Amino acid sequence: MVLDGRPHRGLGVGLAALTHDLSGTGSRDDWAGSPTDMARAARLRQRRSTRLMRAGRFTEAAEDAAGVVRIYRRLALGEQRYRDELALALTARGFCAARAGCPEQAETALLDAVRLYRTLLAGRGRLRAPRALRGIRLRVGLATALSNLGLAHADLGEPARAVRAGEEAVRVLRRLRARSPLYRLLALRDRAGSAHSLASALSNLGVLLTAQGDRRRAWELADEATRILRRLTASDPATFGPELGVALHNLGLVAAELGRHRDAMAATEEAVRLHRGLARRGPAHDDAHLGRSLCSFAVVRTACRLQLDEALAAAREAVVIHERLAERQPQIFSADLCDAYQAVSRVRAALGAGG
Repeated sequence: MVLDGRPHRGLGVGLAALTHDLSGTGSRDDWAGSPTDMARAARLRQRRSTRLMRAGRFTEAAEDAAGVVRIYRRLALGEQRYRDELALALTARGFCAARAGCPEQAETALLDAVRLYRTLLAGRGRLRAPRALRGIRLRVGLATALSNLGLAHADLGEPARAVRAGEEAVRVLRRLRARSPLYRLLALRDRAGSAHSLASALSNLGVLLTAQGDRRRAWELADEATRILRRLTASDPATFGPELGVALHNLGLVAAELGRHRDAMAATEEAVRLHRGLARRGPAHDDAHLGRSLCSFAVVRTACRLQLDEALAAAREAVVIHERLAERQPQIFSADLCDAYQAVSRVRAALGAGG
């Protein structure tokens, strides 16, 4: 293996990662490799974790993300310059743990990430990097951690804390755009990155507000997130298409609750169409998105008492998809399978009432 064009460097990185995993102590004397080797090992494991997430292998991805955090925790004990990477690794760990069906682990990692970002933003452990640029990176990182923390709080039945975290995430990003000329300049150079950060935070907060019953505001946020993601998907469908589908799914559900039946049916139909196309080409997590969008398609039509035959077919297809996924990863997909069964039951009840 050759990294950065330097022969034999990969051996040091691989040996460092192996020794890290086998070592039961926190002493840097136990490492085979320099701190630079360990940092390279962490980056390699983070890339592998990302690939596993995209392949729908959430448990394995979470294990790799936990390994990355362990490496950076050790590095940060000796050198302050690794604390930024530790904060990012903690956020990734929380994201992966949530997808793997481990909300307690997700919440713990994301709380650690938020605390570390706040400490870094308070000015402790300053590095030689330009302060303004680093400050922007840290604030965007804080917003990302907060947004995912809100979802973790919600998964654990803490709705008030969930909304507070989600609102702060959106507030941090909006304030950056309003007050930082450097951020606006960077956003012009990387429109996708800045827009995507805001869209994700808006979408997550919309989900949390829907659960709290604040449907009007949830609709506004879901609509704004959908418009942003639609623009991003037009230029890069492979990257942003799945998130547009999720946003449409959320938009359709909250529209139905507001009585906006035409909007709800259009959004859920588009979500199914988008996820079906992605599932033909993509990995298991696109199947999961398709199954969820089929459920929302059925639920919305049941609520509207329209197209009930199509709703029943969609709900049954969702059952088939989630039975297959739950057989392989029950901890992750059992709740989705339950939702699919309930969707079938509700559509059948509506058809019976209509008869």
